[in-house]
Amino acid sequence: MTDLFKNFDTYSLRARVFPALIAGLPTLALLFVLVPWNDIGLSQVTATAMSFVLLFAFADVARRRGKLIEAKLGTGTTPELWYHSNTAIASGTKDRCRAYMAKQMKLPAPTAEDETKMPQQANDFYIAASNWIREHTRDQRKFAILFSENITYGFRRNLLGLKPIALAFNALVLLICGAILYIRPAYFVQLTKIDEKLVIVMIAVVLHSAYMLFAVGAGGLREASWAYGRQLILCCETLMKPEPATPRTPIKAGAKNNADH
Repeated sequence: MTDLFKNFDTYSLRARVFPALIAGLPTLALLFVLVPWNDIGLSQVTATAMSFVLLFAFADVARRRGKLIEAKLGTGTTPELWYHSNTAIASGTKDRCRAYMAKQMKLPAPTAEDETKMPQQANDFYIAASNWIREHTRDQRKFAILFSENITYGFRRNLLGLKPIALAFNALVLLICGAILYIRPAYFVQLTKIDEKLVIVMIAVVLHSAYMLFAVGAGGLREASWAYGRQLILCCETLMKPEPATPRTPIKAGAKNNADH
């Protein structure tokens, strides 16, 4: 499993695979409970392969569903954080960042009056400014805090996108567990402690559903979006600083004479 995760970069692993793993956990648990693991055979290999395929599928669906949620809630951009009236960032800091971005994009920065009378034009400027900053903060080590906020946002967005699918799968898992306990098919009855395992899975499904219902929501996504947008603006302070000059190694007189010859 660890070797498998090495195929993902940090963002994909934490913002896509982890939400997929969390969303599909009860389904994966049921899959492993219904497969006998006393001897490694074709069924065990098939179950493991199915688990990996399910995880990859959930990761892909997580990104696509997350994008839909982002478009629906409008959390992809936060131009309002740039506004003069917004107090999430000190006005002096925003004034410097606004002036810096106006210089970089060769466009006049919106005034407080512009934001009131022409909000669409002001938003266009601020969205373009945020995109410019995003393209110039790709260095994950130099902008580690921004990268961390981006992962948090991606995680919450993609998990929220998977919420209805996860709940639907949970209902299906409960139905399967209940049917096995009631009908008691011969194949499943012979499995070791199958009743206890199915009850544990059902309890896990209930707790997992409660988490998805009450802990995963639009509020948490908006909070992460604002945290990322705020940090994006603050990165201007770093971008405005001149790059430190690379120290030049002094050339000794003797070495210079040798070079001249």
